[in-house]
Amino acid sequence: MEKAVAIVELLSVARGVATADAMLKGGDISLYSACSICPGKYLIVVGGQVGAVKTALARGLEAGGEAVSDSMLLPNAHPDIFPALSSATEVKEIASLGVVETMSAPVAVEAADAAAKAAQVKLLEIRLGRGMGAKAFFSFTGDVSEVRTSAKAAERVAAEKGLLVDVVVIAKPHRDLPPFVV
Repeated sequence: MEKAVAIVELLSVARGVATADAMLKGGDISLYSACSICPGKYLIVVGGQVGAVKTALARGLEAGGEAVSDSMLLPNAHPDIFPALSSATEVKEIASLGVVETMSAPVAVEAADAAAKAAQVKLLEIRLGRGMGAKAFFSFTGDVSEVRTSAKAAERVAAEKGLLVDVVVIAKPHRDLPPFVV
């Protein structure tokens, strides 16, 4: 069962609400998030079967028009994307920690997908725009070599779009740190 995710980021809260409505009416999709983010933007995250998500995204782009600042479609999202978006990833141990920060929520999800597919890592959390000036970041864990490989893959995705802020890899983070980043 293929799962897709699409994100639309808009410059208008009012247009964002109308866009979310249009996307939901566009097909059998799940609404993962629809909220205002700093500074006065609106973010919509939907998921479901590929065809339904593509249709919903097309409707969203049409409804959002010139207010759309960024968007993306992942037709075959890594399974870790969905719990990480909901901050629902269960982790027993954090061997090494990777954190990637971007200037855009859609790019963060694309980069997280690339990181998860590049090596044996576990996505921990994807934070999208709230209280961060519309920036986003995600964190992941695994053996240090795997985390480094994933970090490079994520960095390539975000840098190609000119929206990379920073990438860090922390080998053996202090035991008091993980609760504050995951």
